Amino acid sequence: MAIVTSEGVVLKVHALGDTSRIVSAYTREHGLLKFVAKGARKAPSRFGFALEPLSRSRFVFYFKPDRDLHLLSQAEVIDPLGSRLADLARLAHAQAALELVDRLVWGEEAHGELYDLLLATLAGCADAPVVSLAAVTLAFQLQLASELGYRPRLDACAVDGRPVSQRRLFSPGRGGLVCDGCAAREGGVVVLSAEALASLALLLSRPVGDAGEYIEIARGPEVMRVVEDFLRMHFQRFQGLRALEVLRGLEATPGAPTRELPRGR
Repeated sequence: MAIVTSEGVVLKVHALGDTSRIVSAYTREHGLLKFVAKGARKAPSRFGFALEPLSRSRFVFYFKPDRDLHLLSQAEVIDPLGSRLADLARLAHAQAALELVDRLVWGEEAHGELYDLLLATLAGCADAPVVSLAAVTLAFQLQLASELGYRPRLDACAVDGRPVSQRRLFSPGRGGLVCDGCAAREGGVVVLSAEALASLALLLSRPVGDAGEYIEIARGPEVMRVVEDFLRMHFQRFQGLRALEVLRGLEATPGAPTRELPRGR
């Protein structure tokens, strides 16, 4: 057991007994970790806002490589991101990013590129125009999958490497575009519009923070369906993003403000 310092983003928090909490955080140096924060539920808490979801914090803890839970000694806020997300839509998209990491990432393994991607996405949720938030979330979904080894293939057939069909045939199960021959043997193949395919390519290759500048929001529903189908096929724990479903439900309520969100099936 060693005393370790690491920065991370708080994903979620659960009560433990009457006075403590279990904190899930994605850290730069150790990947996904769970801490026991003794006394964190007491008022005032010695941890302040450092354990609030969406806070980027610095943690000092007793690290045990063979344990699921690590005892938290100290925590201090580096960036209280959640306090800057006053708009409901911004908060929902930021929560969706946390939810995606919690669902798709496993284990205590450092992944600096993924951590930086999460920070860039949360910054985009705080700073991008509201109408661009859906594009930021889509870019994060695709680029997170890519960092985990499931990058959709768009340059050649995802099955046999041959030139792709001119009809823009995408197989969520195979993880990319396919040729006409493979499409005839595959189930669940969808035909993409030229605009949706261009958006997918840009979302995969451009910085997350710039997403709102290049995706055609009018094709958002089509892109969202393809991305969600792709994630469901390759990540067993992905069942959609609850935070966005809640937001859509609120927006469907009479009198609620309208936001531009691509809708899945």
